[in-house]
Amino acid sequence: MRAGDLPEVVRRLIAENIDSVEQLEILLLLFQHPGRTWTAESVARELRVSSISAGERLEDLTYDGLVVRVEGSEGEYRYGPETPSLDEAVRGLAAAYSERRVTVINLIFSKPVDKIRTFADAFRLRKKGDDDNG
Repeated sequence: MRAGDLPEVVRRLIAENIDSVEQLEILLLLFQHPGRTWTAESVARELRVSSISAGERLEDLTYDGLVVRVEGSEGEYRYGPETPSLDEAVRGLAAAYSERRVTVINLIFSKPVDKIRTFADAFRLRKKGDDDNG
């Protein structure tokens, strides 16, 4: 199955917001448990990844408007897309990943290495309060 067979909203979500399978897995974990709050450590335990990396991916997803920090908490996050269209795209991604996992992974890995974006991300401005990790 080709990546072009995936819905446009899914391809766009991956192109604009998903840079790794780890990031995808974290997003889908939070999506599958929308009422639960997660810390970097609890995500790391669930997915068996490093808590430092999980924390970085949670921050990236927060910056992209897919996850929100729980107000008044110390480093807790939950699924919380900023717009209904982002929620629809994540729902499509979850369906595509369950049905066409290899196609989704291939699309993530086929993204061109964008050195300019990587450089820009190093200087990415954060919203006020983004550096408050507890």
